[in-house]
Amino acid sequence: MEDTLLRRISHGAYQVKLLVDPRRVLDADGTPLRPAAAALSLGSAGGFEIAQYLDDADRSLRGQGWIVRMRRHDDEGRIRLAYKARFRIDGDGTDPAALARALERAGRHGFGADGSLRAARINLSHASATLDFCAKRRAPAPYLAPGELPGPEASRALALDALPGGLWQRAQAAAADSLIHGPVRQTNHPGRIAGHPVELQVSRLRTGSDGGRTWFAEITAKAGTFPEAVELRARLTDRLRAEGWLLERDAFKTDLILTHHRMRTGAPR
Repeated sequence: MEDTLLRRISHGAYQVKLLVDPRRVLDADGTPLRPAAAALSLGSAGGFEIAQYLDDADRSLRGQGWIVRMRRHDDEGRIRLAYKARFRIDGDGTDPAALARALERAGRHGFGADGSLRAARINLSHASATLDFCAKRRAPAPYLAPGELPGPEASRALALDALPGGLWQRAQAAAADSLIHGPVRQTNHPGRIAGHPVELQVSRLRTGSDGGRTWFAEITAKAGTFPEAVELRARLTDRLRAEGWLLERDAFKTDLILTHHRMRTGAPR
């Protein structure tokens, strides 16, 4: 059963995400230090992207397993919307049977019911993993300055207008009362570890209620199949640990943003 499910996932739908110590990898401005840049074969930042998330004050969408994100790359004239349904994979993400169980749970909610599972994405971090299904939409952004995203009212209207049917039925009220969490700016540096392409993603995030910010740096890499992803995570973990850069915790930042980045002016009128 599990082999059949795994074969239905698109090739390359696996991503490894590992957190590295910004004090050892970045300078005070968030620029990669020379030793890290050399060891990771880092290139110049490939532009930037800015993202914000929508959820109500109680984070009801996240509590139901949904993530609503708006993102814009550099000064492109469009907004990229993503509606993600996220399922936790039991254990540390290395067991195919645990992934198969997550796929079956998702199937009971209607995801992958068409037999394709092409929208599935598996994320492996340090000690846990998630299964995501993502519906993507695009909207024009003709009146926004470079690096700008819509304000609260326009964001809610845009998110509701493009809302997928399943999310509309389950969480329309939460989406209508949503606040903005963000925006957060991220720069991406392409690189390589042991011949495998990776990306160093750098953001400045609040991590506590005091409003202080710290750099959040993660190494991300893609793999073609589940076994390749498990092996890649092990290799990257060993290499980053040997350099003294690895932070021994998961690299999922969405919950940090939803918890600590609520826009103060984002309350519904």
